[in-house]
Amino acid sequence: MFVYLSGTEKGKTRIFTQDHVTIGTSDACDLKLVPEDGAILPDGVLADVFDEDSSFHLVPRNENHFEITVNGEGLEADAGGGHSLHDGDTLHFGHGLSSASILFQVMPENFSASGIVRREDREMEPVSGQTPHPLTATLFVKELSASLWAEIPRRAKRIAVISIGVVAVVTVGLLLFGLITLVRNTNKTDRLAEQIFGIQARRDQDRELIKKQQEEIERLREVSEQTRRFTQKIAELYSPGVCLIVGSYSFVERGTGRVLRYETADNVSDMPVDKNGNLRASVDGAGPKVQIDYTGTGFVVEDGLIATNKHVVQPWATDQLAQIILNQGGGLSAHLDALEAFFPSIQTPFELKVTGSSVRYDVALCKFEKANAAIPVLPISHEDPRQIIGEPVVLLGYPTGVDGLLQRIEESERREIMKEHGQSATEVATGLAARGLIRPLTTTGTISDALPGRIVHSAQTTEGGSGSPMFDREGRVIAINSAILATIDGNQSFGGSNFGVPIKHAYEMIESYDKDKQGSSP
Repeated sequence: MFVYLSGTEKGKTRIFTQDHVTIGTSDACDLKLVPEDGAILPDGVLADVFDEDSSFHLVPRNENHFEITVNGEGLEADAGGGHSLHDGDTLHFGHGLSSASILFQVMPENFSASGIVRREDREMEPVSGQTPHPLTATLFVKELSASLWAEIPRRAKRIAVISIGVVAVVTVGLLLFGLITLVRNTNKTDRLAEQIFGIQARRDQDRELIKKQQEEIERLREVSEQTRRFTQKIAELYSPGVCLIVGSYSFVERGTGRVLRYETADNVSDMPVDKNGNLRASVDGAGPKVQIDYTGTGFVVEDGLIATNKHVVQPWATDQLAQIILNQGGGLSAHLDALEAFFPSIQTPFELKVTGSSVRYDVALCKFEKANAAIPVLPISHEDPRQIIGEPVVLLGYPTGVDGLLQRIEESERREIMKEHGQSATEVATGLAARGLIRPLTTTGTISDALPGRIVHSAQTTEGGSGSPMFDREGRVIAINSAILATIDGNQSFGGSNFGVPIKHAYEMIESYDKDKQGSSP
C-alpha cells in the first residue's frame, strides 16, 4: 500500500497485489506521482518496486538521473540490485517544490482454504428375509446343509476358514486405518481452522491499524490546513504593523569625541579587526569612520510606539566585533548614528527614538512620529504562556534583514536597487520601501517550554528576526522573539531552540511609558 504525502492526492492510498509496481508520472505507471500545484516532475517511469518472496526492493530507473531518497537518506544498493524497502518507509522523489512523497506500507497476504468434505457412509439396506417355512421344510434345509458341509473336504474347509479370517483381519485393519486417517485429518482441519482464524484476526488488526493511520493522516492534514489558514489570517491582518529596523553605530573616544576611523580610505573594504583579533583602526586614522550597519524587527504596540529587543537598540552589547573594538580601543564608547523603521506599503522610513529599555529583560521601546500613516496596532495577550505549551505559534519578522528581502525579488530588480541605492543597509532598505517590497516573513512552530522570563519555541528565525512578534492561536502577541541557540562558530545547533521574552514584560514598560507621558502633558 502506498499513501500520498504530498500533492493534490495527499492523504489518498493505493493498494496493489502484483509482484511488480512501476512508479512515475505517466498514465502508464501503476502508481502515478502527483507533485504540488504548479510543480513539474520528469515524465515517464522513475522507479520500480519488486516483491520477491515478501522481500521488497526499490530499483530506480538510471536513465532518469533523478534524486530519490528513502527516509531522507540516499539509496544504497543491496544484493538484489535495488534498495530494500521496509514497512513504514517514506519515499521522496525530487527536491524543492518539484518533488513528491509517498508512504510505503506492507499489506498482509490474503489467505483462503477449502473446507474438507466428508463422505458419509451409506448404511446397507437390510434384505428382507423370506417368510419362514413350516417345520418340515426347516428340518429339510438343515439336513441338506449338514450333508453338503459333510461333503466338503477338510482342506477346503480350512482354506475357507483361513480366508474368512484373513478377510476379517484385513477389514478390521482397513477400518482402523480409516479411523486413524479420519482422526488425523480432523486434527489437521482443526489446526488449519485455528490458523485461518489467527490470520483473519491479524488481518482485522492490520485493517484497524491502517484505519487509525488513515485517520491520523487525515487529522494531521486538517491540523496543517487549520495552521495554514491561521497563519495566512495573521499575516494579512498584522504584517502592516511589523517593521524592519535598520540602524548603524560608530565608536567615539570618551572626552575628546573623536571618531574611530580606518587608517586610509583604501582600508574601508577591510574589517577593522584582523584575523588575529587585532584592531586595525584608530581615532587618528585618515580614512572614513568605522560604522557598523545592522537590522532587526519591531512591531506597533500603540500609536507611535513600537516594541523590540534591547539588543536591537544597543547592538554593540551582543556583537563580538564591537566588543573587540571597545576592549582594544582604549576609552572608546559606542554611539548610535541612525535608527529607522520601514513598514510594509509605506515608501518612506520613520526615525526611531529609544524611550527606554529593560534592565533585566531583552525588551526596549521606541517612539516615532506616525502622522497620518495607516499602521495597525497589534493586540497583546495577557494570559500566562505556560498554559499553552505545545500550542502552535506564528512569527512575523525579517530574518536575514535586508539581504533576505533582496533574495525574495527578481534578479533584475535586485541589481537595479543595488545600482541606484549603493551598498549600505539603510540605502538598500530605502530602495526596497520605495518599490513597496518591504514585507515580513511568516514562519510557524510550537511552544516547547515557558519560563517567567523566557519562552522556547520552534518557529524558524535567524539574525534580523530579533524583535519579531510571536502570535498565539487567538492572533494575540504572547512574546518578543529574542535569540537562537547557536554553537561557538555561530551556526544554529538545534532548530527547535529559539527564545522569546514574554510580552508581559513589554506591557509593564508600556504602562510606565503611558503614565510618564500623561504626567508630562500640560
